[in-house]
Amino acid sequence: MVKKNLNNLDEIIDVVKKLRDPKKGCPWDIQQSAKTLAKYTLEEAYEVVEAIETGNYSELEDELGDLLLQVIYHSVIAEEKKKFNIKNVISKSVQKMKSRHPHIFLKNENIKSIADVNEYWEYKKKLERKSKGAKSVLDGVSISLPAVTRALKLQKRAAKEGFDWKNSIDTMKKVKEEVNELSMEIKKNNKKNIKEELGDLFFSCINLSRKLGLDVESVIRDSNRKFEKRFKKMEKKMNKNKIEWNLKNLEKEWQKSK
Repeated sequence: MVKKNLNNLDEIIDVVKKLRDPKKGCPWDIQQSAKTLAKYTLEEAYEVVEAIETGNYSELEDELGDLLLQVIYHSVIAEEKKKFNIKNVISKSVQKMKSRHPHIFLKNENIKSIADVNEYWEYKKKLERKSKGAKSVLDGVSISLPAVTRALKLQKRAAKEGFDWKNSIDTMKKVKEEVNELSMEIKKNNKKNIKEELGDLFFSCINLSRKLGLDVESVIRDSNRKFEKRFKKMEKKMNKNKIEWNLKNLEKEWQKSK
């Protein structure tokens, strides 16, 4: 039997289908479902972001392949259930992008600036949500999103309707207000209210990042890297000089590691 020539996309689909073959496939792959794969899809997306932020194109090439595999995998599973296939996924994406960019594909001359593009994009998404039965502007923000990402999306939706602080200074005032309220509850040792006020503070800090034009996930990841770098530097010095690990010495060496 002559093996037909496959393009790259067909080849990766063929690989996944062979892995999923009920009789000759891999036992692990056969038992997977969209739900069991969801966590891996999320992990691969984060690894793509990590490669982008570190500027490692070799890693990015590899991680994009892993993420693409997840897309193919979910599509193959859906095809097995006779729901849709990868061609439907691609076709729908192409259709959506063309619809949201009429200035490119339909020569709409009313859309000229980036602001015009963003405004039209939001308009189209709002229409799409309404067509799916959304009653609130906040409907459709997935509850399965990471908490920070969901908070940011909720804030952006509300801001589009005018529910927003005028500037970052006003937003900072709200952050300070939440800090004061949290301090009061900590003094009272009211666990329930402490949790609520701490949540409000987190939410306000995310909002402040948005108002400053900073990507909150990048801000947090950069802070994580900074902490990790400083801690390892402090750790190495303390171990090398055999300095006792107590809070006083740790704080002293921490300040030196800046």
